[in-house]
Amino acid sequence: MVGGVGIGGANPIRVQSMITCDTMDTAASIAQTMELAEAGCEIVRITAPTVKDAANLEQIVRGLRERGCEVPIVADIHFKPEAAMEAAKWVEKVRINPGNYADSKKFKILEYTDEQYAAELERIRERFSPLVKLCRELGRAMRIGTNHGSLSDRIMNRYGDTPLGMVESALEFARIARDLDYHAFVFSMKSSNPK
Repeated sequence: MVGGVGIGGANPIRVQSMITCDTMDTAASIAQTMELAEAGCEIVRITAPTVKDAANLEQIVRGLRERGCEVPIVADIHFKPEAAMEAAKWVEKVRINPGNYADSKKFKILEYTDEQYAAELERIRERFSPLVKLCRELGRAMRIGTNHGSLSDRIMNRYGDTPLGMVESALEFARIARDLDYHAFVFSMKSSNPK
């Protein structure tokens, strides 16, 4: 469930879109979201690249609900776990990218030993677990969205630029979530390379 909208399983295919305005423009964000909902959009995604943007989701969601618009909101997060933690307080679903949630592309280590790889997985667990626990506590859904173009150095080193790398990147995060008894997540994977 994303808010009151069932997804997956026997549920119908859902229409989702994303607004294009600056998240700090509260009035425009509310207006675009309402336009999408009125056009039949069932879930709306809003980017929250900073903690400040994520905090403004409170005002956006409040404005929507005051206007009778109950469409679930998804916060689109890149690079900043702190933004995800803030966004989870206000929206029904948080989208994170495993390739840049706790990692950045540095290529400082060109070949990971098994010990280094395990240490990186533990570091990810430490960064990701607080969000998982908060989403579980608040009843929020999560989208683990892997992008072919933003696989972590660790994944690129072990799996290369491959579909298997994309899958493993998502599964690393799913394993952490499941270990913490959190199961309200979906996967998405996108690639500009059809092979």
